[in-house]
Amino acid sequence: MSTTNRRLETLALLQAHPGISAPKLAERLGVTERTARRDVAQLRELGYRIDGEAGRDGGYRLASGRTMPPLLLDADEVAAVAVGLRTAIAVDGLETAATTALAKLTQVVPSRWRARLTALADVQAQPAHSRRRAGRDVLVPLALACRAHEAVRIRHSGKPVDVQPHRLVALRNNWYLVACPREADRWRTYALDRIEQVQPLGTRYAVPEPPEDPGAFVSDALAHGPWRHRVRARVHTSPDLVHELVDPSVAAVVEIDDTECELHFGTDDLDWAARWLAYLNLDLDVLEPAELTGRLHALGEWLLSASEPRS
Repeated sequence: MSTTNRRLETLALLQAHPGISAPKLAERLGVTERTARRDVAQLRELGYRIDGEAGRDGGYRLASGRTMPPLLLDADEVAAVAVGLRTAIAVDGLETAATTALAKLTQVVPSRWRARLTALADVQAQPAHSRRRAGRDVLVPLALACRAHEAVRIRHSGKPVDVQPHRLVALRNNWYLVACPREADRWRTYALDRIEQVQPLGTRYAVPEPPEDPGAFVSDALAHGPWRHRVRARVHTSPDLVHELVDPSVAAVVEIDDTECELHFGTDDLDWAARWLAYLNLDLDVLEPAELTGRLHALGEWLLSASEPRS
């Protein structure tokens, strides 16, 4: 039996047999009494509360209030579980289970990891099929900084910048940090896959009022970021239908009345914009830029040509 498995078995025996003696524990585990006592001591060093009573009738027991054996997870495994549960909260049907599981995990992990776990629980997650990787050395320090309202120096796209972090958001295919640069008057969005280093600064900057909904803030920033082209299209159908079809991080839906609305979004690639608008399969008119209308016509001609039978 490996050391890890033996410690799991030790915890299970303590749960099932409160007050079990060291000799009995050693017998059940198939080890010496010295090894059994050493395992208990090492579990205590990890932060698990195991009470011991001396004397002939003495023994070990888990501290009162435990309803299940504590999990033998290391710090990185705790972080992974916390992020996974926080993301699951955004999945329809799993909200309650994920929330209660996260609360239970917080109760049983060693106290010295609780700050890390609580910080990761503040990550705002939204549904996604996949995400680009955010490194542990970036995600965890930023989560802790957001929780502690502590300024950090990040290396973003190769350049250092001092920011006051507010919230981490998991959206679509990436992780984002909502933060305000030092002495700036507005909040910004930083993609975590472009952050190479995080250094806590041990201070707090004066910043404007943070966005009420960090998830919506990131979505809006992605839809209206520093793009080369600003697109506006009039859609001749119900805004409710368009809301169902359009991800808010791709485009904003501006309602006009019950039968019409506008799509506003930015892009560096007008050919992509033409393909995306065609994919929506909606009755629409491009308002700007004029070049996009030409790209749509070219796309339509190519589709007609590609669908013709080859002789």
